[in-house]
Parts: sequence; C-alpha cells; structure tokens
Amino acid sequence: MTDRYFENFMSDFVQEKATVPGVDEEKEDSLKKLLSLPYPTLSEKLKRAALDLKETVVVETWGFTGQKVEDASLYTGTLGTAFLLLKSYMVTNNKNDLDICSEIIKGCDSATCNPRVVSFLLGDVGVCALGAVVANHQGNEQMVDYYLTKFKEINISKDVQSEMIGGKAGYLWACLFLNKNLGHETIPSAHTVRILL
Repeated sequence: MTDRYFENFMSDFVQEKATVPGVDEEKEDSLKKLLSLPYPTLSEKLKRAALDLKETVVVETWGFTGQKVEDASLYTGTLGTAFLLLKSYMVTNNKNDLDICSEIIKGCDSATCNPRVVSFLLGDVGVCALGAVVANHQGNEQMVDYYLTKFKEINISKDVQSEMIGGKAGYLWACLFLNKNLGHETIPSAHTVRILL
C-alpha cells in the first residue's frame, strides 16, 4: 500500500485581538472589573440591578396604567407583573411586593379573560393558581379557598388543544404549580389524569 498525502487547505492560526469590535476599551475594562469582583460583591450588584428592573416593570405596567388591567394574561399582560413580584418576594421576603402582587391579581380576577383558554399563561387558570399561592403566602385562607374553588370550577372540554400556551399542558402545569406551592394533592392526581383522557 502506498502512503497518501493530502495537502492541508486550512489557513494558519490567526491570533485574536484583545478588544471586541464595536466595544470601546473603557466599556470592556468596566466589564472586566465587574467580572473580577468577588462573588458576594458581584451577586449583590446583580441582585440590586434585578430589583431596580423589577421596580421599573411594576411602575410601567401597573403604576402608569392607573392600576387598570387591559390584558390579564401572564404571558403578555399584567399578571406577568404579579408573577415577577411573587418571585421577588421569594428572594427578598419584602411584604410590599406580596401586597402589590395581591392587588394586581385582584385586578386581573375582575378583568375578563378568554373563557375558552384553559392555560396558566393566558386564561383564568393562571389568575386562580397565582392568586391561591399568593393568598397562601399572605396567610389568607379565605382567599386561598376562593381561588381554589374558582380554579376547580373551570371546565375543560374535550376539544381543547394539548399545548402549553393555551391548552391542556398549560392547565396541567398550573395544577403542578398549585401542588408544589400549596402541598401535594391540592389538585388530586385523579383530576389531572382525567384531563389527559
């Protein structure tokens, strides 16, 4: 057998420049300085930036609208702000976040959602599930019962699609969300199995 030789058509190694095109050296240096900070300092700066962003979102979506709900969905509407506030409360234990979250959920509960949509992201399912969890964090058993009763009264017809955004998968996710946050079997597994059939 003869040896075969194939010429290398790959170009030679080119050393990359130290600077990124379109980023001036001052910004690049500030990023390096930020990333070189000790972890506790960096995480505190990132947390502060996230909380400042949360405040901006709340003012833009709830404060500037005069506390009116035009879109009650979690996916594109005001309920998304309530979900953000719940997540913020879980990190900071700031009761003010939980109170504003509760107000937003009450506003979304008053607004009309599309009754044919049975998803956590777009329908009344999300309002009820999030409302029950927030009421539980507040220790308000009466509101927990109100939202759970309303959640269980939502009718899911056989022709509902099996998708996350507007269908059965979104409803099942809401059931899991309730069970995780309120306790196992808040929504019985027999109920969720019936949805799948």
